[in-house]
Amino acid sequence: MYTRAKMGMFEVMQGVVPVETQGLPERFLLPANWYTDPRWLAIEQRAIFRRTWLYAGDSAQLDQPGMVWAKTVAGQPVLICRDRDGELRAFHNVCPHRAALLQPEVGVQSCRQLVCPYHAWVYDLRGQLVGVPSQVQFAPSFDRQAHALQPIRLETWSGFMFLCLDDQAPPLRDHLGSIDANLGQHRTPATQPLLAKQYTVACNWKNYHDNTLCDYHVAIAHRTTLNQVQGPIRQYQHQLETFVNLLYTPTTAAWQAENPILPQLKGHSRTGFFTYGIYPNLHLLGLPNGLLAWIQIQPLTVDTCQVCLEVYGTPEFSPPAEALLAEFEAFMAEDMALTESVQRGYASGAYTPGPVNGLETRIVHQQQLIWQAVTAQVKVDALPEQSLQRLG
Repeated sequence: MYTRAKMGMFEVMQGVVPVETQGLPERFLLPANWYTDPRWLAIEQRAIFRRTWLYAGDSAQLDQPGMVWAKTVAGQPVLICRDRDGELRAFHNVCPHRAALLQPEVGVQSCRQLVCPYHAWVYDLRGQLVGVPSQVQFAPSFDRQAHALQPIRLETWSGFMFLCLDDQAPPLRDHLGSIDANLGQHRTPATQPLLAKQYTVACNWKNYHDNTLCDYHVAIAHRTTLNQVQGPIRQYQHQLETFVNLLYTPTTAAWQAENPILPQLKGHSRTGFFTYGIYPNLHLLGLPNGLLAWIQIQPLTVDTCQVCLEVYGTPEFSPPAEALLAEFEAFMAEDMALTESVQRGYASGAYTPGPVNGLETRIVHQQQLIWQAVTAQVKVDALPEQSLQRLG
């Protein structure tokens, strides 16, 4: 499999780094079956989504003590709470008594306590059981402390929340690699959510993830949209890390002429467009005007996914929300058409993994992580039969 040593940003940014082809596999790692067989979905949930850090939203949504956000992460109902001391905590949204959802409705609510709608067990926002109706009817050994909510790891970067269902995964700072060094100053006290929108796309989640990592198609498929910001291929600079990868490009003269720069930014953060791919299903775009855009790809079915776009920035330094949405939707519509076409190609039965171009190195990086996670989690005899040869 393709591997490449981690390089520090200083080394990469000394000059234009040519796309590395030595060591790339001749063909892509994942066969069409991995994009079309529905049996992969349950395997991926266990092997990938429940074993790593997943983006969970902006902590500013829970800006006051007593705020609770019910949502689904990796197929699991979860609660993110701001307790009375202002600390963020996350729990499985499951009552330990009889498994009822404590908050059945998805969304943000204000509440002092969590009350199970089934038997009215009461929990504080630290996850402790503080009230039990008819407690004397339980066995004498009944202990409230033994029935606390099951916690989930929660960490933040720049005010953005991430959850991890695996206690053995490395810390979030290790997962995000160089992101903090390059984009850690983009969020300011004046940063606000500028737009948020969700799209249902008729393709497998990995298909859309591959596409967003593909630096080969930008100058072709996005010639009048995204390419106008990323600029010419000769200026592309790549960096591969443990869980993230990066395409860095200097902002174009046209972009610089139309956009202000955040005063506190330094070095390449001040002059560059950072496009990060983050394992397993996340992308972060950062620009010198302080714009931060998250694109998260959630699996729905084997051939549909939900693409979630969130854009943050300082209004004083950012284009109007309507203009931003038009810019993002212009290139995303092109990607949706392409990925839906590719999905039909995968389903045709006529495709075997094709050759890898050096501009597709970031796809290979993430495919390798997916491959390693799945094959480490399950035995070969549990995988779909068509894939056994690819795993040999």
